[in-house]
Amino acid sequence: MPAYGKLGRKERKLANRHAHPELFEGFVYGLAISRSEDGRIVDLNRKAREMLLPASAASGGEGLHCCDLICSRLEPIIGGGCMTEWVAKSATQLPEVRMDIQTETLRSAAWVTASQLGEDGSQVIFNLRPGRADDRRRRTPPGWASQADPGQRPDLQISTLGRFRVEGAAGPINGDWLGQRPGQLLKFLICERRRVVTSDQIGEVLWPEAGPQESSSRLRYNVHALRDKLEPKRERRSPARFVVARRGGYLVDTGNVWLDADRFEVDALAGIAARAQGMTEAAAVHLADAMNLYRGEFLAGDPYLDWAIPERERLHQLACRALRAQVGISVALGEFELAADQARRLAEMEPFDSDTQRLLIDVCLRQGRRSEAHRRFTLFSKKLQQEFGREPDFTLSDVEASLRAGDSSSALNRA
Repeated sequence: MPAYGKLGRKERKLANRHAHPELFEGFVYGLAISRSEDGRIVDLNRKAREMLLPASAASGGEGLHCCDLICSRLEPIIGGGCMTEWVAKSATQLPEVRMDIQTETLRSAAWVTASQLGEDGSQVIFNLRPGRADDRRRRTPPGWASQADPGQRPDLQISTLGRFRVEGAAGPINGDWLGQRPGQLLKFLICERRRVVTSDQIGEVLWPEAGPQESSSRLRYNVHALRDKLEPKRERRSPARFVVARRGGYLVDTGNVWLDADRFEVDALAGIAARAQGMTEAAAVHLADAMNLYRGEFLAGDPYLDWAIPERERLHQLACRALRAQVGISVALGEFELAADQARRLAEMEPFDSDTQRLLIDVCLRQGRRSEAHRRFTLFSKKLQQEFGREPDFTLSDVEASLRAGDSSSALNRA
């Protein structure tokens, strides 16, 4: 039966979240605390929520268990059982074990250790050190603590939400190349960043008129040009860090690149899941950070790229889910001005969505802003009639009746 050794003094000190709430929340590795008696999770810091919560969103407000978040993901390695139970009964040390983490769309990993917490052993603390999804090692390499802080941004930072921007260690990497083939290649690889894209697939998208041999020649040239832009000081024949060749194709190594779209997705999913678990304060922080990153549509400067549309729509829908969750939290806290701002932003993103428009009107009426509610409803009715030849499926009286009855409207209930 596996046993888990004690964690470092720093982690154990930080686990006293009542005495050190800011340090516990901001610690660069994930920290999760469970009750020894039943494995129920009593606290997660920010990094742990980002890594673990999205997979548990469907469980609603029923509470979290270590087996849902950690043990089930480690089953291929440890063979089943509850880690909290094992830790509570053991005192011998076990090296870190690697855990794969698959959320709705993101794939990552973590190195996990666990230990009894407190003199009475009534709790267990899990330390989750971020790892790479393609790292197949089973033990921690010597000197890992001296590696770069995982909370810091890598040398290459790419912004795709709104204006496309690329920034290296020396500053912005601007130029006409962003709109030319090297830049298009980078954007396409970012769209497909969760898989290796074969040379043939890239050629079909960027050079559909060229034959296989010419397409392959163009691709090699543009890969070389792109790498020169991203790594101007890379020594000849040294391996590329950002655009890498793998299994007959290429991909952007997101382990070495900070991408705003991925950072947005992590916070949005963690916030939505935290809200489902009743962690209102934590959810509000994650969702605010996510929507601060969502400065516009994915690759907004290239609206007619067919291959960018699926990723643009996916991130758009996630942003709408995040905004609806924000509105729900703000209304529940009685922060109606903030809820109205969030609902207006959502209404701009979804101008023909009835639930969205009803949600905004609901918030306006809660504020006592009947004139704005009337204007919003009239404008929505006009636009819907002009574009689709139909009337809204609700009236102002319907929304007011729901408020008078003390019921949440269907739109607010789904927020």
